[in-house]
Amino acid sequence: MIPRDHVLEVFIEETMERLDSIEAGLLALEGNNTCDPKLVNSIFRDAHSVKAGANLLKLVNIEMLAHKLENVLEKIRQCELKTSEIVVTASLESVDKLREMIENVEKSEQISIRLHTAMLEMAVKRTLEEQGS
Repeated sequence: MIPRDHVLEVFIEETMERLDSIEAGLLALEGNNTCDPKLVNSIFRDAHSVKAGANLLKLVNIEMLAHKLENVLEKIRQCELKTSEIVVTASLESVDKLREMIENVEKSEQISIRLHTAMLEMAVKRTLEEQGS
């Protein structure tokens, strides 16, 4: 169990703000099959910051899920992946799971992220298959 200290409190506060920003950005992208570089870069930077902060604090589950989300956003950023409904939905579900883990940061290592990482992977796979057809 991780004790709360000032650094952790700042991480929690900043991460909650970043998650709100990621969510708003994803909602703005929803159904928009073109990549808006400014918006996607902003969302990507927020996800990267969540991942990096979790890494510094050794919050492995939070870091892993944020990394998976960051990978999806990188594909969108590189215009390799469209912002399909399934991609946006899986990403929003992952943001909700990250929020849950941040709210319960001391127990975040016991919270399973398998479903959410699988949802992100499946969303990417299905969207890439649809793009190819």
